[in-house]
Amino acid sequence: MSIAVSALVRPSHIQRLVWGGCGLAQCASALAVGLLAPEQFLLAPLLALALAGAGACVLGAAVRRPKTHRIDISGTGDLRVTVQQDVDGRDRATQEGTAQEGRAAPQGGLAALLPDSVIWPMLMLVRYAAPGARPRVLAVWRDSVEPAAWRALAVALAVAGRRQHAGEGSEDTTNSLQRTNS
Repeated sequence: MSIAVSALVRPSHIQRLVWGGCGLAQCASALAVGLLAPEQFLLAPLLALALAGAGACVLGAAVRRPKTHRIDISGTGDLRVTVQQDVDGRDRATQEGTAQEGRAAPQGGLAALLPDSVIWPMLMLVRYAAPGARPRVLAVWRDSVEPAAWRALAVALAVAGRRQHAGEGSEDTTNSLQRTNS
């Protein structure tokens, strides 16, 4: 059985709702601290300002235009993560026809799947790094990929996570969740 898979990871509606809810909760906390009960908190105006600023930053992240990624895993377990340009709003036939012009150059080419990657029923956190680059994390929610691609991607990531990576200095690259779910 080949583990080769290519999946388009679209922005998740679930993730945006979570970010939006968190930002609104922080803004509501700022109102509660600053207006409703300022005498209950030490340095209430400063605390309210900090909560409002944090809430505004999180809300800004929720409304910012998210990126679409493509995860490619070869049959030998090589991982490549690329950022897709101008994919939203087009149909699949148009995407396939303009895949080369819409695909950004991969950052660092092939990447190594790092041991802290996890696979849960609703979310995959893919932790990867190109040689000589800092580690990155890509959140793949279940609503981000097509249902058929979700299972194939989960299997391919689990298998690729078990492979040895020469540059890491670690013999067992699976994490405890991957070992438990196997």
